Amino acid sequence: MNFFQYKGEQPTVRPETLFNIGSLEISNAMLLGLLISITIFIFFFIMKRRFKLKPSKTQTFIEVLTEAFLGLLVQITGNKKNAEKLLPLIGTILLFFGISNVITLFPGIASFTYNGVPLLRTPTNDFNMTFTVALGIVLLSQIMSIKSYGIFSHLGKYFKFKELVQGFKKGIGKGMIGVIDFAIGLLDIVSELAKVLSLSLRLFGNMFAGEVLAVVLLGAFAYVVPTVWLTMNLLVGFLQAMVFGALAAAYYTQSIKPDEELLEHTEVKV
Repeated sequence: MNFFQYKGEQPTVRPETLFNIGSLEISNAMLLGLLISITIFIFFFIMKRRFKLKPSKTQTFIEVLTEAFLGLLVQITGNKKNAEKLLPLIGTILLFFGISNVITLFPGIASFTYNGVPLLRTPTNDFNMTFTVALGIVLLSQIMSIKSYGIFSHLGKYFKFKELVQGFKKGIGKGMIGVIDFAIGLLDIVSELAKVLSLSLRLFGNMFAGEVLAVVLLGAFAYVVPTVWLTMNLLVGFLQAMVFGALAAAYYTQSIKPDEELLEHTEVKV
């Protein structure tokens, strides 16, 4: 028995192009992402029409998962009102990324080819996908911050001219502190850009590294590792989707004003 059976091909960072629609390249990762999106939409469209007061097992399972995830969002956002607002967006991201991370682990999904290249590729194994969603999340948090604080107050978090001027009016010492605050505000702009990279690279890096290791380990120890490795990859796939969703919810929460009713309730309790 030969345990060292390296037959797989190392995945490339760039997804393979299947065909072009004009100047638009349709990659295998984009195709699978589109199929997953359509499948999710059709599934929930059918389930919504079949929802009843006396739920079926499938409806009960969906409701339990929804309540559990809503509870997680309540812990992240601090109140149920914001959690309910975020649930459709974050829930969709979690579901899409969770399925995308693990779907190619099932036998046969990644075995189809077209013109000599894999027909389907893990969507989150494409940096274009993770970067686009991460950018959308950060832009949304900025928009919600503007809506919550107003455009000038929002920009004031990054360009602290007012604090700088007021500091120098109070003296050199306060003025130098104002300079430091102004520099910190500019660094916050960099931190917002870093959020995009950290969100996208974390998910892409974990999924791409997992696929590379799968090729190596499943080839090197073809009769020993598969079950354990695939089980661990399933867990990591869902965990990474959960982390992405939780961070997106946290960024949103940080960008808006604290709920006034919640603050009043907290002050009364104190």
